[in-house]
Amino acid sequence: MDPMRTWPFVLHVVAAGLLSSAGCSGGSNRGSAQTTTATTTTTGPGVTNGPGVTNGGGATDSTTSTTGGTTVKFDVGQGESDSSGESAGDCPPVTGDAVLTGTVYAPNQEIPVSGALVYAGTTPPDPIPQTVYCAECVELPCGTAHTLTNPDGSFSLEVPSGTQYVAVQKGQFLRVVQLDVQPGDNPLGPDVTSLPSYNDPANGLYIPKIAVAYGSYDRLEDGLAKLGLGQTNVDNASYSETLIGGTEQFDIWDNDGDPFGGPNGITFKGPFSQLLSNYALMEQYHIIFVPCSNDYALSALNDQNVVNNVRQWVEAGGKFYVADWSNEFIEKTFPQYQEFWSDGWGTDIDFYDSLATVLDPDLLAWLEALPADLKDINPKNGGNAGHPTVNNLPTIELVNNWSGVKEIAEILVPDGMGGMVNVGHKVWIEGPGDGDIIPSNTNWPMTITGQYGCGKLMFTTYHTAEGGAYIGLTPQELVLMYLILEIGVCQTPYEPPPPQG
Repeated sequence: MDPMRTWPFVLHVVAAGLLSSAGCSGGSNRGSAQTTTATTTTTGPGVTNGPGVTNGGGATDSTTSTTGGTTVKFDVGQGESDSSGESAGDCPPVTGDAVLTGTVYAPNQEIPVSGALVYAGTTPPDPIPQTVYCAECVELPCGTAHTLTNPDGSFSLEVPSGTQYVAVQKGQFLRVVQLDVQPGDNPLGPDVTSLPSYNDPANGLYIPKIAVAYGSYDRLEDGLAKLGLGQTNVDNASYSETLIGGTEQFDIWDNDGDPFGGPNGITFKGPFSQLLSNYALMEQYHIIFVPCSNDYALSALNDQNVVNNVRQWVEAGGKFYVADWSNEFIEKTFPQYQEFWSDGWGTDIDFYDSLATVLDPDLLAWLEALPADLKDINPKNGGNAGHPTVNNLPTIELVNNWSGVKEIAEILVPDGMGGMVNVGHKVWIEGPGDGDIIPSNTNWPMTITGQYGCGKLMFTTYHTAEGGAYIGLTPQELVLMYLILEIGVCQTPYEPPPPQG
Protein backbone atom coordinates (compact mmCIF):
# COMPACT_ATOMS: atom_id res chain seq x y z
CA MET A 1 0.00 0.00 0.00
CA ASP A 2 1.25 3.48 -0.80
CA PRO A 3 2.35 5.66 2.10
CA MET A 4 -0.53 7.85 3.31
CA ARG A 5 -0.95 10.88 5.52
CA THR A 6 -3.72 11.00 8.10
CA TRP A 7 -5.59 14.32 8.45
CA PRO A 8 -7.88 14.15 11.48
CA PHE A 9 -9.31 17.63 10.94
CA VAL A 10 -10.47 17.06 7.36
CA LEU A 11 -14.17 16.39 7.21
CA HIS A 12 -14.42 14.60 3.88
CA VAL A 13 -11.58 15.47 1.55
CA VAL A 14 -10.54 12.63 -0.71
CA ALA A 15 -9.19 12.09 -4.18
CA ALA A 16 -11.52 9.73 -6.03
CA GLY A 17 -10.01 6.31 -6.55
CA LEU A 18 -6.86 7.29 -4.62
CA LEU A 19 -8.04 7.07 -1.04
CA SER A 20 -7.96 3.97 1.13
CA SER A 21 -11.26 3.71 2.94
CA ALA A 22 -13.38 1.63 5.25
CA GLY A 23 -16.86 1.92 6.72
CA CYS A 24 -17.81 3.72 9.93
CA SER A 25 -19.98 1.96 12.46
CA GLY A 26 -19.98 4.70 15.08
CA GLY A 27 -17.12 2.95 16.88
CA SER A 28 -13.43 2.80 16.07
CA ASN A 29 -12.20 0.32 13.48
CA ARG A 30 -8.48 -0.20 13.78
CA GLY A 31 -7.81 -2.80 11.11
CA SER A 32 -5.89 -2.27 7.91
CA ALA A 33 -7.37 0.22 5.49
CA GLN A 34 -8.98 -1.18 2.39
CA THR A 35 -8.87 0.37 -1.06
CA THR A 36 -12.35 1.07 -2.43
CA THR A 37 -13.98 3.34 -4.95
CA ALA A 38 -17.14 5.41 -4.56
CA THR A 39 -19.12 3.20 -2.22
CA THR A 40 -21.21 4.01 0.82
CA THR A 41 -21.83 2.12 4.04
CA THR A 42 -24.94 2.50 6.14
CA THR A 43 -25.06 1.42 9.78
CA GLY A 44 -28.37 1.97 11.53
CA PRO A 45 -31.08 4.45 10.53
CA GLY A 46 -29.62 7.41 8.73
CA VAL A 47 -25.98 6.67 9.55
CA THR A 48 -24.35 7.10 6.15
CA ASN A 49 -20.59 7.17 6.05
CA GLY A 50 -20.23 8.23 2.46
CA PRO A 51 -17.52 7.31 0.01
CA GLY A 52 -13.86 7.68 0.77
CA VAL A 53 -14.08 7.56 4.56
CA THR A 54 -11.23 5.75 6.26
CA ASN A 55 -10.52 4.55 9.76
CA GLY A 56 -6.75 4.56 9.56
CA GLY A 57 -4.12 2.19 8.38
CA GLY A 58 -3.56 0.07 11.43
CA ALA A 59 -0.42 1.81 12.67
CA THR A 60 0.34 1.27 16.32
CA ASP A 61 2.29 4.46 16.91
CA SER A 62 1.94 8.01 15.69
CA THR A 63 3.41 11.44 15.85
CA THR A 64 1.76 14.83 15.57
CA SER A 65 2.67 18.25 14.35
CA THR A 66 0.87 21.56 14.34
CA THR A 67 0.33 23.57 11.18
CA GLY A 68 -1.70 26.77 11.26
CA GLY A 69 -2.90 25.86 14.73
CA THR A 70 -4.44 22.55 13.59
CA THR A 71 -3.06 19.26 14.86
CA VAL A 72 -2.11 16.88 12.07
CA LYS A 73 -1.51 13.22 12.87
CA PHE A 74 0.90 11.14 10.80
CA ASP A 75 0.80 7.38 11.23
CA VAL A 76 4.23 5.85 11.75
CA GLY A 77 4.98 3.46 8.93
CA GLN A 78 3.02 5.59 6.47
CA GLY A 79 5.46 8.16 5.25
CA GLU A 80 6.42 10.24 8.30
CA SER A 81 8.82 10.03 11.22
CA ASP A 82 8.04 9.28 14.82
CA SER A 83 9.07 11.54 17.70
CA SER A 84 12.56 10.07 17.75
CA GLY A 85 13.13 11.12 14.14
CA GLU A 86 13.23 7.56 12.83
CA SER A 87 12.27 7.38 9.16
CA ALA A 88 9.04 5.48 8.64
CA GLY A 89 8.28 5.26 4.95
CA ASP A 90 8.85 7.14 1.75
CA CYS A 91 6.54 10.12 1.30
CA PRO A 92 8.64 12.97 -0.14
CA PRO A 93 7.32 16.54 -0.26
CA VAL A 94 5.27 17.44 -3.31
CA THR A 95 7.15 19.68 -5.73
CA GLY A 96 6.05 21.39 -8.91
CA ASP A 97 6.73 24.17 -11.34
CA ALA A 98 3.71 26.24 -10.26
CA VAL A 99 2.57 27.98 -7.07
CA LEU A 100 -1.04 28.66 -6.09
CA THR A 101 -1.56 31.61 -3.72
CA GLY A 102 -4.64 33.25 -2.26
CA THR A 103 -6.81 33.69 0.79
CA VAL A 104 -9.68 31.44 1.84
CA TYR A 105 -12.74 33.41 2.87
CA ALA A 106 -16.11 32.58 4.38
CA PRO A 107 -19.02 32.49 1.92
CA ASN A 108 -19.44 36.28 2.20
CA GLN A 109 -15.90 36.67 0.74
CA GLU A 110 -14.98 38.97 3.65
CA ILE A 111 -14.15 36.84 6.70
CA PRO A 112 -10.81 34.99 6.39
CA VAL A 113 -10.87 31.30 7.30
CA SER A 114 -8.07 29.85 9.41
CA GLY A 115 -7.02 26.21 9.19
CA ALA A 116 -8.86 25.49 5.93
CA LEU A 117 -7.42 22.73 3.78
CA VAL A 118 -6.33 23.61 0.25
CA TYR A 119 -5.22 20.75 -1.97
CA ALA A 120 -4.87 19.86 -5.62
CA GLY A 121 -5.02 16.69 -7.66
CA THR A 122 -5.68 15.37 -11.13
CA THR A 123 -9.05 13.88 -10.14
CA PRO A 124 -11.95 15.57 -8.32
CA PRO A 125 -12.78 14.65 -4.72
CA ASP A 126 -15.69 12.42 -3.84
CA PRO A 127 -18.93 14.21 -2.97
CA ILE A 128 -20.01 15.09 0.55
CA PRO A 129 -23.06 13.02 1.59
CA GLN A 130 -26.26 15.05 1.56
CA THR A 131 -27.66 13.57 4.76
CA VAL A 132 -26.23 13.26 8.26
CA TYR A 133 -23.21 10.95 8.21
CA CYS A 134 -20.23 9.88 10.24
CA ALA A 135 -17.50 12.27 9.11
CA GLU A 136 -14.47 10.23 10.02
CA CYS A 137 -10.99 11.44 9.25
CA VAL A 138 -9.44 10.51 5.94
CA GLU A 139 -5.98 9.96 4.60
CA LEU A 140 -4.53 11.90 1.72
CA PRO A 141 -2.21 9.79 -0.43
CA CYS A 142 1.39 10.66 -0.95
CA GLY A 143 1.74 12.96 -3.92
CA THR A 144 -1.28 15.08 -2.99
CA ALA A 145 -0.23 18.73 -2.85
CA HIS A 146 -1.89 20.27 0.21
CA THR A 147 -1.56 22.98 2.82
CA LEU A 148 -3.50 24.64 5.64
CA THR A 149 -4.38 28.31 5.64
CA ASN A 150 -2.74 30.67 8.12
CA PRO A 151 -4.79 32.51 10.77
CA ASP A 152 -5.38 35.32 8.23
CA GLY A 153 -6.67 32.79 5.68
CA SER A 154 -3.67 33.05 3.36
CA PHE A 155 -1.95 30.10 1.72
CA SER A 156 0.76 29.18 -0.78
CA LEU A 157 0.77 25.77 -2.45
CA GLU A 158 3.37 24.33 -4.84
CA VAL A 159 1.82 22.10 -7.51
CA PRO A 160 2.67 20.71 -10.96
CA SER A 161 1.35 22.81 -13.83
CA GLY A 162 -1.44 21.50 -16.02
CA THR A 163 -5.06 20.60 -15.32
CA GLN A 164 -5.68 20.41 -11.57
CA TYR A 165 -8.77 20.05 -9.42
CA VAL A 166 -8.22 22.59 -6.64
CA ALA A 167 -10.27 21.96 -3.51
CA VAL A 168 -10.84 24.40 -0.65
CA GLN A 169 -12.53 22.98 2.44
CA LYS A 170 -13.36 23.68 6.04
CA GLY A 171 -15.78 21.34 7.73
CA GLN A 172 -18.67 20.57 5.43
CA PHE A 173 -18.01 23.62 3.27
CA LEU A 174 -16.20 22.55 0.09
CA ARG A 175 -15.45 24.23 -3.23
CA VAL A 176 -13.84 22.29 -6.08
CA VAL A 177 -12.63 24.15 -9.18
CA GLN A 178 -10.91 22.71 -12.25
CA LEU A 179 -8.03 24.97 -13.22
CA ASP A 180 -5.47 25.13 -16.01
CA VAL A 181 -2.48 25.85 -13.79
CA GLN A 182 0.33 27.74 -15.52
CA PRO A 183 4.01 27.45 -14.63
CA GLY A 184 5.10 30.08 -12.12
CA ASP A 185 2.84 32.12 -9.87
CA ASN A 186 -0.94 31.57 -10.02
CA PRO A 187 -2.72 34.06 -7.74
CA LEU A 188 -6.30 32.92 -7.09
CA GLY A 189 -9.14 35.33 -6.40
CA PRO A 190 -11.96 35.02 -3.84
CA ASP A 191 -14.27 33.55 -6.49
CA VAL A 192 -12.00 30.47 -6.48
CA THR A 193 -10.85 30.37 -2.85
CA SER A 194 -13.99 31.37 -0.92
CA LEU A 195 -16.13 28.73 0.71
CA PRO A 196 -19.40 28.46 -1.25
CA SER A 197 -22.56 30.31 -0.27
CA TYR A 198 -25.00 27.73 -1.60
CA ASN A 199 -25.22 24.01 -2.21
CA ASP A 200 -24.64 22.85 -5.79
CA PRO A 201 -22.91 19.45 -5.72
CA ALA A 202 -23.14 19.04 -9.51
CA ASN A 203 -20.79 22.01 -9.83
CA GLY A 204 -18.47 21.18 -6.93
CA LEU A 205 -20.10 23.46 -4.33
CA TYR A 206 -21.06 22.10 -0.91
CA ILE A 207 -22.38 23.74 2.24
CA PRO A 208 -23.76 21.95 5.30
CA LYS A 209 -27.49 21.34 5.32
CA ILE A 210 -28.71 23.46 8.22
CA ALA A 211 -31.95 23.69 10.22
CA VAL A 212 -32.57 26.73 12.43
CA ALA A 213 -35.20 26.77 15.18
CA TYR A 214 -36.48 30.34 14.89
CA GLY A 215 -35.81 32.06 18.22
CA SER A 216 -38.04 34.67 19.78
CA TYR A 217 -35.13 36.70 21.13
CA ASP A 218 -32.07 35.77 19.10
CA ARG A 219 -31.46 36.57 15.43
CA LEU A 220 -29.23 33.68 14.42
CA GLU A 221 -30.76 33.79 10.94
CA ASP A 222 -29.35 37.30 10.46
CA GLY A 223 -25.88 36.12 11.55
CA LEU A 224 -25.92 33.22 9.11
CA ALA A 225 -26.96 35.58 6.34
CA LYS A 226 -24.07 37.91 7.21
CA LEU A 227 -21.76 34.91 6.97
CA GLY A 228 -22.92 34.67 3.36
CA LEU A 229 -25.69 32.07 3.62
CA GLY A 230 -28.34 34.56 2.56
CA GLN A 231 -28.84 38.09 1.34
CA THR A 232 -29.20 40.93 3.84
CA ASN A 233 -30.97 44.25 3.80
CA VAL A 234 -28.63 46.97 5.05
CA ASP A 235 -30.39 50.09 6.31
CA ASN A 236 -27.78 52.76 6.95
CA ALA A 237 -30.36 55.12 8.41
CA SER A 238 -31.40 52.78 11.21
CA TYR A 239 -28.07 50.91 11.32
CA SER A 240 -29.62 47.50 10.80
CA GLU A 241 -28.70 44.45 8.74
CA THR A 242 -31.26 41.67 8.48
CA LEU A 243 -31.92 38.56 6.44
CA ILE A 244 -34.11 39.00 3.38
CA GLY A 245 -36.62 36.18 3.75
CA GLY A 246 -36.53 33.67 0.93
CA THR A 247 -32.80 34.08 0.22
CA GLU A 248 -31.58 31.93 3.11
CA GLN A 249 -29.60 28.80 2.23
CA PHE A 250 -30.94 26.96 5.30
CA ASP A 251 -34.33 25.87 6.61
CA ILE A 252 -36.11 27.75 9.38
CA TRP A 253 -38.45 25.91 11.76
CA ASP A 254 -40.82 27.61 14.20
CA ASN A 255 -39.76 27.60 17.87
CA ASP A 256 -41.63 30.84 18.55
CA GLY A 257 -45.25 29.79 18.12
CA ASP A 258 -46.06 32.67 15.78
CA PRO A 259 -48.81 31.52 13.35
CA PHE A 260 -47.94 34.38 10.99
CA GLY A 261 -44.35 33.32 10.37
CA GLY A 262 -41.15 35.25 10.99
CA PRO A 263 -40.21 38.84 10.11
CA ASN A 264 -38.87 40.11 6.79
CA GLY A 265 -40.72 37.50 4.76
CA ILE A 266 -39.32 34.46 6.58
CA THR A 267 -41.35 31.31 5.94
CA PHE A 268 -41.24 28.43 8.40
CA LYS A 269 -40.86 24.81 7.29
CA GLY A 270 -43.17 23.86 10.14
CA PRO A 271 -43.14 23.57 13.94
CA PHE A 272 -39.72 22.73 15.40
CA SER A 273 -41.39 19.96 17.41
CA GLN A 274 -42.38 18.35 14.11
CA LEU A 275 -38.72 18.19 13.07
CA LEU A 276 -37.58 16.67 16.37
CA SER A 277 -40.41 14.15 16.33
CA ASN A 278 -39.50 12.80 12.89
CA TYR A 279 -36.06 11.24 12.55
CA ALA A 280 -36.45 10.94 8.80
CA LEU A 281 -36.68 14.76 8.70
CA MET A 282 -33.78 15.25 11.11
CA GLU A 283 -31.38 13.09 9.11
CA GLN A 284 -31.68 15.51 6.18
CA TYR A 285 -29.51 17.98 8.14
CA HIS A 286 -25.84 18.18 9.11
CA ILE A 287 -26.36 20.99 11.69
CA ILE A 288 -29.36 21.94 13.83
CA PHE A 289 -29.31 25.30 15.64
CA VAL A 290 -31.53 26.08 18.64
CA PRO A 291 -30.89 29.74 19.55
CA CYS A 292 -32.50 31.59 22.45
CA SER A 293 -36.30 31.47 22.34
CA ASN A 294 -39.43 31.17 24.43
CA ASP A 295 -39.03 27.47 23.55
CA TYR A 296 -42.41 26.84 22.01
CA ALA A 297 -41.28 23.31 21.14
CA LEU A 298 -39.77 22.50 24.53
CA SER A 299 -42.68 20.29 25.58
CA ALA A 300 -41.70 17.90 22.78
CA LEU A 301 -38.78 16.77 24.97
CA ASN A 302 -41.31 15.22 27.37
CA ASP A 303 -41.56 12.48 24.77
CA GLN A 304 -38.66 10.05 25.23
CA ASN A 305 -38.84 9.19 21.54
CA VAL A 306 -37.94 12.81 20.72
CA VAL A 307 -34.99 12.71 23.14
CA ASN A 308 -33.86 9.47 21.51
CA ASN A 309 -34.14 11.07 18.06
CA VAL A 310 -31.78 13.87 19.06
CA ARG A 311 -29.26 11.45 20.56
CA GLN A 312 -29.43 9.13 17.55
CA TRP A 313 -28.97 12.02 15.12
CA VAL A 314 -25.94 13.41 16.97
CA GLU A 315 -24.44 9.95 17.32
CA ALA A 316 -24.78 9.54 13.55
CA GLY A 317 -22.67 12.67 13.01
CA GLY A 318 -25.04 15.60 13.54
CA LYS A 319 -23.87 18.92 14.98
CA PHE A 320 -26.29 20.23 17.65
CA TYR A 321 -25.93 23.89 18.68
CA VAL A 322 -27.94 25.34 21.59
CA ALA A 323 -27.82 28.83 23.14
CA ASP A 324 -28.73 30.38 26.52
CA TRP A 325 -32.50 30.24 27.26
CA SER A 326 -32.84 27.16 25.06
CA ASN A 327 -30.46 25.30 27.38
CA GLU A 328 -33.13 22.69 28.15
CA PHE A 329 -32.66 21.26 24.66
CA ILE A 330 -29.17 20.13 25.63
CA GLU A 331 -29.75 19.62 29.36
CA LYS A 332 -32.65 17.20 28.80
CA THR A 333 -30.97 15.28 25.98
CA PHE A 334 -27.38 15.13 27.28
CA PRO A 335 -27.73 15.77 31.04
CA GLN A 336 -24.48 14.08 32.09
CA TYR A 337 -22.33 16.53 30.11
CA GLN A 338 -23.02 19.71 32.08
CA GLU A 339 -24.85 21.29 35.00
CA PHE A 340 -26.50 24.72 34.66
CA TRP A 341 -26.96 27.43 37.23
CA SER A 342 -30.53 27.86 38.47
CA ASP A 343 -32.35 30.79 40.06
CA GLY A 344 -34.53 28.38 42.04
CA TRP A 345 -37.21 28.37 39.37
CA GLY A 346 -35.18 27.06 36.48
CA THR A 347 -32.06 27.49 34.39
CA ASP A 348 -33.40 30.46 32.38
CA ILE A 349 -32.00 33.40 34.34
CA ASP A 350 -31.77 37.18 33.86
CA PHE A 351 -29.24 38.63 31.44
CA TYR A 352 -25.72 39.84 32.19
CA ASP A 353 -22.61 40.90 30.26
CA SER A 354 -19.21 39.35 30.86
CA LEU A 355 -15.64 40.39 30.09
CA ALA A 356 -14.57 36.90 29.07
CA THR A 357 -11.25 35.33 28.08
CA VAL A 358 -10.53 33.37 24.90
CA LEU A 359 -8.78 30.15 25.92
CA ASP A 360 -8.32 28.34 22.62
CA PRO A 361 -5.05 29.43 20.95
CA ASP A 362 -6.30 28.81 17.41
CA LEU A 363 -9.44 30.88 17.94
CA LEU A 364 -7.33 33.60 19.55
CA ALA A 365 -4.84 33.66 16.66
CA TRP A 366 -7.71 33.96 14.17
CA LEU A 367 -9.34 36.82 16.08
CA GLU A 368 -5.99 38.62 16.29
CA ALA A 369 -5.49 38.27 12.52
CA LEU A 370 -8.89 39.70 11.55
CA PRO A 371 -8.92 42.93 9.52
CA ALA A 372 -9.61 46.11 11.48
CA ASP A 373 -13.09 46.62 10.00
CA LEU A 374 -14.16 43.20 11.26
CA LYS A 375 -12.68 43.72 14.72
CA ASP A 376 -14.66 46.93 15.24
CA ILE A 377 -18.09 47.51 13.68
CA ASN A 378 -18.63 50.87 15.40
CA PRO A 379 -17.54 52.97 12.37
CA LYS A 380 -20.26 51.22 10.34
CA ASN A 381 -22.82 52.10 12.98
CA GLY A 382 -22.45 55.83 13.42
CA GLY A 383 -18.96 55.94 14.87
CA ASN A 384 -18.98 55.78 18.65
CA ALA A 385 -21.88 53.33 18.84
CA GLY A 386 -20.62 51.44 21.88
CA HIS A 387 -20.56 47.95 20.38
CA PRO A 388 -17.97 45.50 21.75
CA THR A 389 -14.80 45.15 19.70
CA VAL A 390 -12.03 42.57 19.23
CA ASN A 391 -9.29 45.04 20.13
CA ASN A 392 -8.42 43.88 23.65
CA LEU A 393 -7.61 40.21 23.20
CA PRO A 394 -7.44 37.75 24.85
CA THR A 395 -10.41 39.37 26.61
CA ILE A 396 -13.66 39.74 24.72
CA GLU A 397 -16.94 41.24 25.89
CA LEU A 398 -19.89 38.85 25.63
CA VAL A 399 -23.23 40.57 26.02
CA ASN A 400 -26.72 39.20 26.60
CA ASN A 401 -25.83 36.07 28.55
CA TRP A 402 -29.09 34.52 29.76
CA SER A 403 -27.81 31.33 31.37
CA GLY A 404 -24.71 29.88 32.99
CA VAL A 405 -22.77 26.63 33.05
CA LYS A 406 -21.98 25.63 36.62
CA GLU A 407 -19.99 22.51 35.90
CA ILE A 408 -18.81 20.34 33.03
CA ALA A 409 -18.03 16.68 33.57
CA GLU A 410 -15.46 14.28 32.23
CA ILE A 411 -17.18 11.84 29.88
CA LEU A 412 -14.94 8.80 29.56
CA VAL A 413 -15.60 6.25 26.82
CA PRO A 414 -13.48 3.40 25.38
CA ASP A 415 -11.00 4.62 22.76
CA GLY A 416 -11.07 1.34 20.83
CA MET A 417 -7.49 0.51 21.80
CA GLY A 418 -7.96 -0.65 25.38
CA GLY A 419 -7.88 2.81 26.95
CA MET A 420 -10.36 5.57 27.74
CA VAL A 421 -10.84 9.00 26.16
CA ASN A 422 -12.63 12.07 27.52
CA VAL A 423 -15.28 13.28 25.04
CA GLY A 424 -16.73 15.81 27.46
CA HIS A 425 -16.93 19.52 26.82
CA LYS A 426 -14.00 21.62 25.69
CA VAL A 427 -14.12 25.22 27.00
CA TRP A 428 -13.31 27.76 24.28
CA ILE A 429 -14.18 30.92 26.23
CA GLU A 430 -14.76 31.50 29.94
CA GLY A 431 -15.85 34.53 31.93
CA PRO A 432 -17.26 35.82 35.24
CA GLY A 433 -20.92 35.51 36.13
CA ASP A 434 -23.55 38.07 37.00
CA GLY A 435 -22.54 38.41 40.66
CA ASP A 436 -26.01 37.39 41.80
CA ILE A 437 -26.83 33.81 40.83
CA ILE A 438 -23.45 33.15 39.22
CA PRO A 439 -20.37 34.34 41.17
CA SER A 440 -18.47 37.14 39.46
CA ASN A 441 -15.14 36.46 41.18
CA THR A 442 -14.65 33.21 39.23
CA ASN A 443 -14.59 32.42 35.52
CA TRP A 444 -17.18 29.96 34.22
CA PRO A 445 -17.52 28.14 30.88
CA MET A 446 -19.37 30.31 28.34
CA THR A 447 -18.60 28.58 25.04
CA ILE A 448 -18.31 24.79 25.07
CA THR A 449 -18.30 21.85 22.68
CA GLY A 450 -18.36 18.10 23.30
CA GLN A 451 -18.60 14.85 21.36
CA TYR A 452 -21.34 12.24 21.32
CA GLY A 453 -20.72 9.24 19.10
CA CYS A 454 -19.64 10.72 15.78
CA GLY A 455 -21.36 14.09 16.30
CA LYS A 456 -20.80 17.30 18.23
CA LEU A 457 -22.59 19.29 20.92
CA MET A 458 -22.14 23.05 21.20
CA PHE A 459 -23.52 25.49 23.77
CA THR A 460 -23.12 29.21 24.42
CA THR A 461 -24.45 31.00 27.49
CA TYR A 462 -25.08 34.11 25.37
CA HIS A 463 -27.15 35.25 22.42
CA THR A 464 -25.59 34.65 19.04
CA ALA A 465 -26.65 38.19 18.13
CA GLU A 466 -26.22 41.27 20.29
CA GLY A 467 -29.50 42.92 21.27
CA GLY A 468 -30.74 45.80 19.11
CA ALA A 469 -30.07 46.69 15.49
CA TYR A 470 -26.60 47.04 13.97
CA ILE A 471 -24.62 46.47 10.79
CA GLY A 472 -21.87 43.84 10.66
CA LEU A 473 -20.84 41.06 13.04
CA THR A 474 -20.22 41.52 16.75
CA PRO A 475 -17.43 39.60 18.53
CA GLN A 476 -19.77 36.83 19.67
CA GLU A 477 -21.12 36.41 16.17
CA LEU A 478 -17.55 36.16 14.87
CA VAL A 479 -16.86 33.45 17.46
CA LEU A 480 -19.97 31.63 16.28
CA MET A 481 -18.83 31.87 12.67
CA TYR A 482 -15.48 30.31 13.64
CA LEU A 483 -17.13 27.49 15.57
CA ILE A 484 -19.66 26.73 12.83
CA LEU A 485 -16.67 25.90 10.65
CA GLU A 486 -14.67 24.24 13.44
CA ILE A 487 -17.37 21.85 14.71
CA GLY A 488 -17.75 20.50 11.20
CA VAL A 489 -14.24 19.07 11.05
CA CYS A 490 -13.79 15.33 11.16
CA GLN A 491 -13.07 13.26 14.22
CA THR A 492 -12.59 9.73 15.47
CA PRO A 493 -16.01 8.32 16.35
CA TYR A 494 -16.51 6.74 19.75
CA GLU A 495 -19.30 4.74 21.27
CA PRO A 496 -21.48 7.28 23.12
CA PRO A 497 -21.71 7.12 26.91
CA PRO A 498 -24.80 5.43 28.39
CA PRO A 499 -27.72 7.89 28.27
CA GLN A 500 -29.00 9.48 31.45
CA GLY A 501 -32.39 11.02 32.05
